[in-house]
Amino acid sequence: MNFNTILNRMGINPDNFINADNKEIRTSNGFIYQVIQRTDRRECPYCNSTHVVINDYDFVEINCSCSEYLEEVLRIKKVRFLCKTCNRTFTPPIEGIERYSKISAQVMNSIISDFSKNYTFTQIAERYGLTVARIIQIFDDHFSFVPRRPLPRVLCIDEIRFHDGQGHKYCCVLYDHDKKEIVDIIQSRQTAYLDEYFKAIPLKERSNVQYFISDMYDGYAHIHSRFFPNAIHIIDLFHIISQLTTAINKIRIHVMKTKTHKNSVEYRFMKSHWRYFLCRNDYIPNKYVEPKNSGVAIHFSDLVFKCLLLDHELMTSYNILQDLYKYYLRRNFVEAMSFIEYISKRLIDSDVDELKKVGSTYLKWKVGISNRISRSQNQIHYTNAIAEGLNNQLKTIIKAAYGYNNFERFRKRALIIITYKKSR
Repeated sequence: MNFNTILNRMGINPDNFINADNKEIRTSNGFIYQVIQRTDRRECPYCNSTHVVINDYDFVEINCSCSEYLEEVLRIKKVRFLCKTCNRTFTPPIEGIERYSKISAQVMNSIISDFSKNYTFTQIAERYGLTVARIIQIFDDHFSFVPRRPLPRVLCIDEIRFHDGQGHKYCCVLYDHDKKEIVDIIQSRQTAYLDEYFKAIPLKERSNVQYFISDMYDGYAHIHSRFFPNAIHIIDLFHIISQLTTAINKIRIHVMKTKTHKNSVEYRFMKSHWRYFLCRNDYIPNKYVEPKNSGVAIHFSDLVFKCLLLDHELMTSYNILQDLYKYYLRRNFVEAMSFIEYISKRLIDSDVDELKKVGSTYLKWKVGISNRISRSQNQIHYTNAIAEGLNNQLKTIIKAAYGYNNFERFRKRALIIITYKKSR
């Protein structure tokens, strides 16, 4: 292949070099291409004098590999001139290679492009034959600052587990519900960090937020009341349901251990099919259980009901859960508020501490819960599901890299992969 074609493929202008028929050198993993820099461009960049002579030559090798399967190296015989007018030395620039760089501009662009893909720094380093430290240096130099996105109309706030070496166990993530993208990641979900962060955002921008979706963490309630007082606070349905299902599961285990014996069909069913005590009753499959030596098959639904009859509190909590699953029947806020107050009272009046705690929690957060289970003016149920989905992507980024020691580097990488890649 003609060297000019090879240089053009590498993104390097062939006019930088003397046009000569050179033979590539084959190596164990690729090729070395040898070229000589032109010597007829002799204008001093410092004083614009043309009274210039050749001072010496130097060989440099430029990494032009864009694949881990083929190593391509451009070996350049570079000329260094001496200006007789100002007595300074210089080397003419080579178009397609940055000054002092050991990789071509095309390879640099490919590396920068790979930062927006789900590759780890180690994988990128192996692909281009560079060290991990060099890849991280390129990332830090090119992405010295990655701005947050503007606060959206519907703001979701959640957290993921992230150990930054400074005692913080969770970082706080802001999401745009409508665009399904990350707005920003805050180093900690502690109130002091959140206060400092939102205090720096102009009031006009914060006023654009109409809906504030979170779980039942007290710090988020504080942020809502202080910085988004006019936004409707919505508690995510997943956390509402999980409060009750966790309590029901504890009751189920207690009933299974104290009111059944290990050889009974109820014990075996409650142990192996526990999920059917926590789901909607119409999700119970159309299956049968046939106890040994009985000759009578029992439907899953009938067996669930038979187990519930073993304990009054288990039956009561299960019925409340089924009522809660029918949240979509609440058409307005007033209906939803009355419903939450009703089930909260039923839970508080029970004899089980776990249910009493759930009832108290529901009563404390009844406004946010009612906002969730009632429909908006546009007949829309807003949810934090988008946050849960993007959280999985963030966890994948952390897991693939075996963790990040530098929070800011993780923040920038996550925004580039999930948010800014989407907006390109």
